[in-house]
Amino acid sequence: MTRWQRLFPFLQWPRPDAALLRGEALAGLTVGLMVIPQGVAYAALAGMPLITGIYAALLPALIAVLFSASPRLAVGPTALTCLLVSASLTPLATPGSAEWVQLAMWLALLSGALQVLLGAVRFGWLLNLVNSPVLMAFTQAAAVLILASQVPALTGFRSWHSIAEGAGWHAPGLGFGLAALAALVAARRLRPGLPSVLAVVLISAGISHAIGFEAGGGAVIGALPQGLPALYLPAWPGWDRFSALLLPTSMITLVSFLETASSAKVDNGRRGVRWDQDQDLIGQGLAKLASGLTGAMPTSSSFSRSALNLYAGARTGWATVFSVVVVLIALLVAMPLLYHVPLAVLAAIVVLPIWGLLQPRSFTQLWRLSRVEAVIAASTFAITLVAAPRLYWGVLAGVVMALSHFLYLRLHPRIIEVGLHA
Repeated sequence: MTRWQRLFPFLQWPRPDAALLRGEALAGLTVGLMVIPQGVAYAALAGMPLITGIYAALLPALIAVLFSASPRLAVGPTALTCLLVSASLTPLATPGSAEWVQLAMWLALLSGALQVLLGAVRFGWLLNLVNSPVLMAFTQAAAVLILASQVPALTGFRSWHSIAEGAGWHAPGLGFGLAALAALVAARRLRPGLPSVLAVVLISAGISHAIGFEAGGGAVIGALPQGLPALYLPAWPGWDRFSALLLPTSMITLVSFLETASSAKVDNGRRGVRWDQDQDLIGQGLAKLASGLTGAMPTSSSFSRSALNLYAGARTGWATVFSVVVVLIALLVAMPLLYHVPLAVLAAIVVLPIWGLLQPRSFTQLWRLSRVEAVIAASTFAITLVAAPRLYWGVLAGVVMALSHFLYLRLHPRIIEVGLHA
C-alpha cells in the first residue's frame, strides 16, 4: 500500500467495469431507498427538522466512504446517535428551535474533530475502555428509551402527557402506526432485500392523502424543502453552552464509533483483511464534520443499512456512491411525495429495528458466566434509565465499574503454589 493510498483509501478501490457497476448500482439503490424514510424518522427522534435526516445521508455518507477503511459501511443518521443528541440537548434548548439546531451542529463538529484527532494519533485502542457487558447494557437501556419516546406517535397521541390525560387520541393515527409496523415485520420476514420501508411510506402517504388524514386532525410530515443543503457555520454558542457540550461530545464520539466497530468487524472479516480502526475513526470524523457544516446532526454507521448493503451484494464503495446519488435525486425532485406521511408511520420505522436490540436473555447468560460483570451490566442499565436524559452517566458508571473490576483482578491474582511434599 502506497502512502497516497493510506491517506486516500478510495484509491484502493478496484477499477469499475460494467458488471461491477451494475451490482453496485443495485445495492446502492436498495440502501438509498431505505435511508430516505429512515433519515426523516431519525431526525424526528433527534428533535431536528425532518429534512436534516436526509441531509445527513448525503455529503457525510460520501465523505465517509472516501476516507474510511471499511467502504461498505452505510453512514448516516442512526437511532442511537440521534437519541444521544436529543438527550444531550434537552436541558439546553427547545427541540426543533434554531438554538437546538445550532447546538446539534456543534455536537457534530466537536465529535467529528475529536474522532479525526484520535484517528490521526492512532488512539483507536480507546475502544477497549468500554467492554461488551457495559455496551450491551447501555444499548438495551437506550433501546427502552427510544421505544418509550415513540409510543405516543405510534398509538395516535401527541405526547406522554396526552396519554396520561387520555386526551388528544387520534384513532386513525393508531391504525396507521400498527398497520405500518405489521407490514414492515412481514416484509422483513418474507422479502428482506426489498425496499419495504419506502414502499410502506409511499403507500401510507397515498392512503393518508385519499382519506384526508391531515384534515381530520392527524399529524403528518408536512412540507419538506427541496434542494441541496447549503454549507453553514453555526454561531458561537457561548462558553457556558460550549462547556456543557463537552461531555456529550465525548459520549457521542465513543458510542457512535462502537456502532461503527460492530459493522466494520463484519465487513472486514468477510473481505479477509485486518480492520484499520484508526482510519475508520478519521473517515467517521470527517463525515461528522461534513454533517455539521451542512446543518445536520452527528452521523454514524448504521448496522441495519450496512447489513442490507452487504446482503444486496455490495463489493466496494461504489455502492455508497450510488446510494448518495439516489438521495441527491430525492432531495431535488421527490420531497413533495413525503408530505402526507403520518408521523405514526415514522414511529413504526424507528421501532422495528430498535425492538431487535432488546435481549433480556443477555443478562441471564452473562450471570451464568460472571456474576460481577452481570451486576456491572445491570447497574449500567439502571443508571442509564434513571439518569435520562443525561445518558452519558450510565456509560461512565459502567466504564468506571468495569475498570475497577479489571484492576482488582490484576492486583489480586489467583496464585496456586505447586511443590513436592514428602
